[in-house]
Amino acid sequence: MMLRPGPEPISEDHDMIRLTLATAFLAVATAALPAQTTPQTAPAQAPAAATAAAQPNLSGAWKLNVAKSDFGQVPPPNSELEIIQQTATAITIAAANDSDDTGKQIYILPIPIAATEASTPAGNFSTTDDFKILSSKAQWQGATLVVDQKMNYKGSNGTVHSVYSLSADGKTLTRQTHYSLDLGEFDVTYIFDKQ
Repeated sequence: MMLRPGPEPISEDHDMIRLTLATAFLAVATAALPAQTTPQTAPAQAPAAATAAAQPNLSGAWKLNVAKSDFGQVPPPNSELEIIQQTATAITIAAANDSDDTGKQIYILPIPIAATEASTPAGNFSTTDDFKILSSKAQWQGATLVVDQKMNYKGSNGTVHSVYSLSADGKTLTRQTHYSLDLGEFDVTYIFDKQ
């Protein structure tokens, strides 16, 4: 039903190429970003600096900890790896996951941090994929990132509401997600460990 991760390495050549490209894309994007600094002098910039400090950097490689996660009524996935790239205006998630329900999937989701949603670029999901994110938007609420998405699961349209929070030590990313579909309502808490 959900994005499900896979414990086994991706074996198909096409999937490995897509994962390699996604990883390379994020590495290049990360290297190209200017260093973020906090203004030190102008008093007018102090509120902006405080806001930036309240927004943690979620960038990095995150592996799903299936044992610590809570899937509720949903069967647990096999595995999932997310590589997150964060800028001031967007968050990009490259995900490789595997589940008994939806199979193996690899995709890149550019998510604007804005009031308006953006459609998922063509080609990120195959026409045969059971699970697809159709559009996304995100906004910061203090130290948490709230992501709202429209999705399709096996022909049933629905919504995904996720709240991302980072542990104080920066080693654990929690994603509390509510899925709303014609098939029902589901709550899942994903716990990711930084790699």
